[in-house]
Amino acid sequence: MWRLHRYYLRELLVNASITFAVLFAIVVISLVARGVQRAEGGGLLDAAIITMLWALDSFPHLLPISFLLATVTTFARAGQEREITAIRAAGVSPRVPMMASVLVGLALSVVGSLTLHYVLPEVHFRKYRVIVEAVRNTIVNMGLGSSDDRVSIPGTDVALTYARREGEGEGSDIVFRDCWLYLPDDRARDLGFVSPVVHVDRVRIPWPKKDDMVIRVVLENGSDPLTNTRFDLLEPRFPLPAISDSKRRDERDDDMGSSQLLSEVLRGQHERPMAARYTLNRRTCFAILPLLLGPIGFCLALASQNRGRAVSMLLALLPIGVFYVGDVMGGKLLRATGEPMFGWLPAALLIVLGTPFCWRELRR
Repeated sequence: MWRLHRYYLRELLVNASITFAVLFAIVVISLVARGVQRAEGGGLLDAAIITMLWALDSFPHLLPISFLLATVTTFARAGQEREITAIRAAGVSPRVPMMASVLVGLALSVVGSLTLHYVLPEVHFRKYRVIVEAVRNTIVNMGLGSSDDRVSIPGTDVALTYARREGEGEGSDIVFRDCWLYLPDDRARDLGFVSPVVHVDRVRIPWPKKDDMVIRVVLENGSDPLTNTRFDLLEPRFPLPAISDSKRRDERDDDMGSSQLLSEVLRGQHERPMAARYTLNRRTCFAILPLLLGPIGFCLALASQNRGRAVSMLLALLPIGVFYVGDVMGGKLLRATGEPMFGWLPAALLIVLGTPFCWRELRR
């Protein structure tokens, strides 16, 4: 029996790996434009890291889909070449070759569980916050790497124009000469100006250190045109996180690992404990999906062995459709009832609808 298991295990793993690689490559290619856009002028490595972070977020969807397609492809080929018929004729139950898909599904469920509960929350957090190194992103977003005579500080509505710039290269201070500084009204009042447009002889921006959480702008020898008030030195500061990522958002349940999420719920510190429990149930439901799809994919291949591989691939869409319909319904039922157990609804639908089908196919 082990030879039979090894024969199908090898083919199933190869097919699943190829299918996952192809699907993941399609996702990466589709996200290249988004990665370049969010890099906002950074290097090629920055854009590649951003693209990979967004692509990895699709892992819980690609893993079961690629495994189901590989299972259906593998055993549909075995059915067309009469291998399953020969196994039945030898008095061996079809449950024996099905064990290959069950074993692979179990292994993928373990990997998926670890990934969904601990790895992907960190990926989900980083794809929104820690995408580009903060200092480099600050300099890029301010436009200091361009040849334009205008510099804007994102998220602050502060800009300046200059006649001459000094200082090139990472680590050196950047100096602007003969500048006009454009300030929003509230920022101008904070600095003691009446006019929102201020002339400054020299503006110096020290290159931020690695541990700095603010960026300093040193204004030397300036004047307010409306009041003709002069100043020798001012040093406004701008928060580095707001500059480095103007699209940051509040932390969500998807950004936290399951252990942290569960601890907040048990200690009563989570604002929405029912939604957090639903997230935990939903993650576990996605994790066990390969284990459920293994027997279903095998039985779909048996049912379509006389209809061709194209039909078997089309039938493979049915359990995927059932699962995602259950996922959508679970979210709606959670909002309607507040019951977190609806996170298990997709798996429950697959078990209820798939068990009679698999029982009938295995006993034929």
